[in-house]
Amino acid sequence: MPIRFLATLAIALLAADTVLATEYEVIEGRLDIVWGDPPAGSGLPSPTIFTITDERGRHTEIAISEELWQAHGGFVAWNRGRVRAHLAEGPLGRAEGFRPGTRRAAALTLLEAPDSGSARGGVTGSQPWVSILCKFADVDAEPENVAFFHNMYANTVGGLDDFWRKQSYGNIDIVGSVAVDWVDLPGNQTDYVPEPGSGTGADLSGLFDDCTAAADPFVDFSNHGQGGFSGINQMFNEWLDCCAWGGSRFATLDGVTKSWRVTWEPPWGYADAAVIAHEMGHGFGLPHSNNFDNDTNPYDSPWDVMSAATGYAINDATYGRQGKHHTAYHKNRLGWIAPDEMRTVAPGETVTITIDAMAVSSTSNYRMAIVPIPDSDDWYTVESRKRRGYDGNLPGDAVIISEVDTSRGEPAWSVDIDEPPANYADNDGTMFVPGETFFDPPSGIWIRVDSETPDGYVVTIGAQTGFPVFSDRFEGN
Repeated sequence: MPIRFLATLAIALLAADTVLATEYEVIEGRLDIVWGDPPAGSGLPSPTIFTITDERGRHTEIAISEELWQAHGGFVAWNRGRVRAHLAEGPLGRAEGFRPGTRRAAALTLLEAPDSGSARGGVTGSQPWVSILCKFADVDAEPENVAFFHNMYANTVGGLDDFWRKQSYGNIDIVGSVAVDWVDLPGNQTDYVPEPGSGTGADLSGLFDDCTAAADPFVDFSNHGQGGFSGINQMFNEWLDCCAWGGSRFATLDGVTKSWRVTWEPPWGYADAAVIAHEMGHGFGLPHSNNFDNDTNPYDSPWDVMSAATGYAINDATYGRQGKHHTAYHKNRLGWIAPDEMRTVAPGETVTITIDAMAVSSTSNYRMAIVPIPDSDDWYTVESRKRRGYDGNLPGDAVIISEVDTSRGEPAWSVDIDEPPANYADNDGTMFVPGETFFDPPSGIWIRVDSETPDGYVVTIGAQTGFPVFSDRFEGN
């Protein structure tokens, strides 16, 4: 939905009721989105929390209607931007199915776009993180020592610095990342988490405030005056609610005021580096991706660490299941695919190109193709995947096609031509190999895999140029 529509919505509400100003509280501040991720295989939903932090540092969680949320793709493009919200009623609570203190937003208006450090403007350069180890006052356990968390940032296979360098093709590193030894929170576990292991009731703001305050004597959050750490990984010594969480939180720490990239990790979260990578991905502003089965589960695709993070993952003896590569849409969103490494296929064109796999460290070919869908704001991405490196345990070597619709909370869905689409995208209908063609009749777009190369695949892509000679698989016969 265009921003101007949302601004018009707010104006329309004002015009509809001359006493709106007395009925609706208006707040302004920084919008932060946090995504919750339950343990793999739990079947629990993935909650999303929207928080507005005003100039006094007060956090207000807001509830957004499903219609407005869907119309603007979960407001992912507004994450870390400055907004104005009209709050429609008093605080909501658990009886209404919300977290305590949540306010319903009748309208939301973007006042200032996210800064260049968000996913909207790309993420490049050194991105150091700090891990804070926080103990609940009534829980003595220290599941891992500080060396475990410090070495998690290593530039060796299985370390997060190595992972992010290879993910980004050297566009980012996390050099300078550190870990701070266990510190004590002032409250007991249930002071922050009313129902440990279930629900979505963890007081994320309280946890963030108390965890950073407890660690402040031992860490310079300004990173020695360098604008602050890129992000903060909070490692807790017991379960939170349903989930591990990742996103951002607007705050002032050691003189630095910004939306900090933040994760909230229970012990099962840091048992697998893939979970940490997934939550850090949310910190970088990435939403989930999905498969093509059109259900509400965003963990159905093994082709992206932002979907089924631990599915078909390689394993490390110390840090567990490792993150795999991001799908092409997410890498492009973060600015990690160079302009000459992508090919946009315009309507009326037919092109044959070589697309190297996501895990290939450098290429003189393409990393992705973009195929706009006529009469829409949507497009297809075409990428290739090979079982090597962090992608070493994927379901197969294949071309993966994703439909990207930015009005969805998970914009990128891996295309599946099976009928019905599989519940999990490790099936043949998702993996295109030489001799197979994807065809989208309404748009006239077709994508044929011609041959395999050592590092990828040769594909021919046509856009509204008539029907090719099809092989054994295509959509819409």
